Amino acid sequence: MSHQVESMFSVKEVPWHGLGVVLDAAPESTAEALRVAGLDWRIGLEQLQLPDGLKVDRNAVVRLSDHAVLGIVGVDWIPIQNEQAFRPFDPFLQTGNATIESAGSLKGGRRVWMLAKLNRPDSIIVPQADDRVAKYLLVAVGHDGTLSFSIGYSPIRVVCKNTLSVALNDKISSFVKIRHSSGAKGAIEALTAKVQEIDARFEDTANVFRALAEIPIRTAKQLRAYVDAVFPPAKKAPESGAELLGDLLTRPHVSALPSPFSPEGGDMTAETKSRVFEEIARLFEFGRGNREPGVAGTAWAAYNAVTEYNTWERGRSVDNRMDNVWLSQSGPVARALPAAVSQFLS
Repeated sequence: MSHQVESMFSVKEVPWHGLGVVLDAAPESTAEALRVAGLDWRIGLEQLQLPDGLKVDRNAVVRLSDHAVLGIVGVDWIPIQNEQAFRPFDPFLQTGNATIESAGSLKGGRRVWMLAKLNRPDSIIVPQADDRVAKYLLVAVGHDGTLSFSIGYSPIRVVCKNTLSVALNDKISSFVKIRHSSGAKGAIEALTAKVQEIDARFEDTANVFRALAEIPIRTAKQLRAYVDAVFPPAKKAPESGAELLGDLLTRPHVSALPSPFSPEGGDMTAETKSRVFEEIARLFEFGRGNREPGVAGTAWAAYNAVTEYNTWERGRSVDNRMDNVWLSQSGPVARALPAAVSQFLS
């Protein structure tokens, strides 16, 4: 299988795709992280021209170290260099409030990211299960014209490394996005206050997680309505009535599902939707951390079944999963929490 991960590192733990360099200690600066991750390169712009020499109003984004063409952009597109993109991490590192966990390049340098763990107490969601959520800060930037500079929290459920959402409304991203335009440099330098706002939003979201853990789910119909809201079907599936989850879980296990999703999480056929629902129903019952007291059989378990599916199962490859979960901030990833709030807490 050809991987989209061009270069990367992680600290102490091997990532789920098994690629990259594993470090014994976290880099102490973004400059060191860029070097270790193989991101210490710059990009430039070259105007395109036709074979007859006529120039057109489009530029090629070129990596200066090897002259690789990363994308084609408009003339008003302004490069954001890697060292500039990850500079917002420096205040957190200098004060000891964060440690860099991973950084790397996807799709031949077209997308790069850096992930840092904030040194703040985990949010306890279900005390009796020691079910905790840790705070991470993610910065990503696209060099191909398809991804704005993005910075935001990427909370991760400790027990299973599921990447969760902090957006309570799928129309409002938990990530701050800055376009590649002439004002990008100043906007990046003014992000500190905005990051603090996102932190406050995360605390509000942790309270929602706790509320979900108080809501029981007793029938497949309840769970199916939630899955329908996260993964819109091409055709409305027939009502399942009061089918018990126990009956559903006695069916033969379905594994290695083909991906029915576009990167944006488009509609799927009714047949595929049924198979996806069965897989999520099993994760609801048997997923990582979902059998613990106070978690089992709750809307919190349902939400985590969907996020585990997005993190570990969805996508044609492990690289697509990383791209979809960390860098897309759209589709099923964005809909999972708003749909849970709508279905179980409204």
